[in-house]
Amino acid sequence: MTRVLLLLACLSFALGGERAAFAQTSDAGLAQGSIVKGVLTLDGKQIALPKGDWIVAHDGPNGWNNPTIGAFGYIRTVVLLHLQGTRVDAMLEINANALPTADGWGMAGDCGRSDLVMAVIRYRAGWDGSCFFVNHTITANEAQATWRSARTFAAARGWSVSSTWLTAGFRSANRGDVIDARFHFAPEAYGIPTEPVGYWRGSAWNASRIDSDPARLALAKAVSDWAMNYSALVDTGLKSRLSGDLVTPMPDLKSAEKVESLIEHRLAELDALRRDGTITAQDFDTQAMALRENGLGSSSTAPDLATVTGVKALSYRIIVSISHLFVDYYWTGNYVAAGALEILQITINSAKFYFHELAWAKYVGIPRGDAARTMDFGYMGTGV
Repeated sequence: MTRVLLLLACLSFALGGERAAFAQTSDAGLAQGSIVKGVLTLDGKQIALPKGDWIVAHDGPNGWNNPTIGAFGYIRTVVLLHLQGTRVDAMLEINANALPTADGWGMAGDCGRSDLVMAVIRYRAGWDGSCFFVNHTITANEAQATWRSARTFAAARGWSVSSTWLTAGFRSANRGDVIDARFHFAPEAYGIPTEPVGYWRGSAWNASRIDSDPARLALAKAVSDWAMNYSALVDTGLKSRLSGDLVTPMPDLKSAEKVESLIEHRLAELDALRRDGTITAQDFDTQAMALRENGLGSSSTAPDLATVTGVKALSYRIIVSISHLFVDYYWTGNYVAAGALEILQITINSAKFYFHELAWAKYVGIPRGDAARTMDFGYMGTGV
């Protein structure tokens, strides 16, 4: 029976018609042009789809490779398109593992960035972790294979595709599995004109300048509010516990309350997470303090590799320099000579220590086998 249905689906595609079948579950691959809705199951993991028809534009390998995970690191990428008339008003980019590993998947790099509309760590314990962020993505002249496939598919049907998107990204991972889902929303579908800028930092969506644009700020808040609620569905979907009749809304611009700045909005979102028990009061205090002190800094409390290495170099140098002062003076018997030697050691040896530690940790050191490490896949467009 399965072979007959597959044969009929292939015949329908060959005749040029869009599939009417709703391919809700797939471990073998979704046919390009098929329609999915409700809850999509991929390799034992579920993804809640906002209401409406989502059209499969790509399903294939991500092209990402991590030697530390080996063959178990195969990442499958599915790209779905949502239409508003002939315009693609939303795209969903799903990255998920096909085989469970035993060493964890870590967090997405964007969850720890300091220059985004929003970045929130929901929890991180052992191998388990969950986070989400809101960023803008530029897809103009993108060479990523998944985007080329989706763009070619849309162009062949005469659908309009934006080059700048407001992106809500989600990462949920445990020791064995991962879901990395990124919703890209077309600003044009919300009445915001097409942006001609073709590079990320020059966009009006940049967090450093969005406060001066009420229309963009309102949409960013609407997507951020929606992302905060949707993030729990990603965690539930990783465990394959979503209800089959779940109805998930799209971001609603009309329901978004007016905000004066992104800092105000982030504090409100963190407070909402605290009130519903998603984060603890201590996590709220720590992240809110970082937000107030660093402005548009990330709410993540995990320092990056360069910061950790810099702190180690500083603390090491203080201890060594104190001991060297006595040794240098003992051998030279001269305060000036001892001071000059110490300055040279601080300048030269500190730099050597820093770059040696950084290179060792990045290229030679054993990667962390928990949610604290950062692991990114190949993504559509650029968000940096």
